[in-house]
Amino acid sequence: MKKILICLLALLAGMPALSACGSGTPAETTGTEDAENIAGETAETETEDPRANYPDTLPELDFQGAEMVFHVRGETDNQKEIYMEEMTGDPVYDAVYERNQMVEERLNASINIVVGGAWDQYDQTIGEIRASIAASDGAYDAISGWSARIPVLSLEGLFLDLNTIPHINLEQPWWNSSVTEELQIAGKLYFATGDIVISHLKPMSVYAFNQKIAADIGVENLYNVVNEHRWTIDYVNTLVAEQYVDLNGDGNRDTEDRYGLICSSVNDADGYMQGFRISMISRDENNLPVLEIDAERMSTIVEKVYALMWENPGCYATTDDSTDMLAFASDHALFVTTRIGDVMWRLADMENDYGLLPYPLLDETQSAYGTRVQDSMNLMCIPIDAKNPEMSGAVLEALAAQSYRTVTPSFFDIALKNRYSRDEETAKMMDLIKDSVLINFESLYNESIGYPWTVLRSLMPQKSKNFASYWAGCEGTIKTKLEQAVQMIQNIE
Repeated sequence: MKKILICLLALLAGMPALSACGSGTPAETTGTEDAENIAGETAETETEDPRANYPDTLPELDFQGAEMVFHVRGETDNQKEIYMEEMTGDPVYDAVYERNQMVEERLNASINIVVGGAWDQYDQTIGEIRASIAASDGAYDAISGWSARIPVLSLEGLFLDLNTIPHINLEQPWWNSSVTEELQIAGKLYFATGDIVISHLKPMSVYAFNQKIAADIGVENLYNVVNEHRWTIDYVNTLVAEQYVDLNGDGNRDTEDRYGLICSSVNDADGYMQGFRISMISRDENNLPVLEIDAERMSTIVEKVYALMWENPGCYATTDDSTDMLAFASDHALFVTTRIGDVMWRLADMENDYGLLPYPLLDETQSAYGTRVQDSMNLMCIPIDAKNPEMSGAVLEALAAQSYRTVTPSFFDIALKNRYSRDEETAKMMDLIKDSVLINFESLYNESIGYPWTVLRSLMPQKSKNFASYWAGCEGTIKTKLEQAVQMIQNIE
């Protein structure tokens, strides 16, 4: 097509040049130069997305048909993000299938999975993984583990340090940099995530807004508010407060009325921690994690989120983890807080257009937005009894690189931007949301160090804003468990 276009442009440009020759004018040279310039510009604009050919650093490798076995979670989506047996017509999972075919051919290895329990059976699964590694049976070459639970096994010395694994290049863009930086302990890193798994994208926390309601009530362009760094919790609180309408006239606040915001005080509350880019951990002189929080800042955060959820007449918050997405889709709220995965399947048939925004800033002095990835995502790790760590590293790197090139664009651009989001501005906002993902040490090791990260989800369902009392009751336990966890990792040879 490019060649045809160039020829046509040259021909069109040459036609007036031939006429000019008959009249003795110098137009021939000018026409040719214009054609070449136009053709060059056209070819340049039709170049491929640079992601498609982004190079990796893997050498030529041949694992002679060896089987690479992943342990994966029991939920269907968690299985399919690692392994697809055949093409199904789904553009995202077909990209996973094609990715695996390319990697298998490139490395001469076959990819397979062993399926463990789903989230409600994962404690048993942890025991099974522990027993398998302790028996040194080499059953798994890599584990795609639930981020809320799998970190505990690293404290027991059951995973290899990814810094020592050949072929894994953690500086490449397909590995999440906040994980590779935040989870380093005593120079060791046991987990990585990023483009290799779709579960890194689906649980991203977002604000969705109803574009029809926004237009009807005359709200300014919210994308501009975000881009101008004015999208703060105070801005949200003020806007939401103005939106309550008793639509059914019964005098009761229920989901038949209209609100500024519908949310859960549990998972949705968690999103503000990364949204405000909170840190509860600093590093000592040996670069080891130590507990350190800004109590005054945390008190302010608790008070502001409490004010939004429980003191704002325009907010409808639940005390459990249920968020009424149907009410939002039925034009009963300007905003709803949710995750990308819920947007994909629960708003796909929404009649009116919706937009997507990041969680707000604490204030305009905050340097950047932050996006929480709910701990339903999966982390990649390599057990110490893996048959061939070099093969494990090479396959992980190849899968991650190819996912960056093809799977993530299929998910992000096709499934989200084209199929599920409704306008170009929302698509651009999705880029900002993804680029703002923050995964820190205390959020991933949360269950192993006394649950420091669940401040908001602990206080908000209780309708409490007394951070000082809450923290006084748990700080000592958290500090002790953190010290124990760090010591356990230091002791691992």
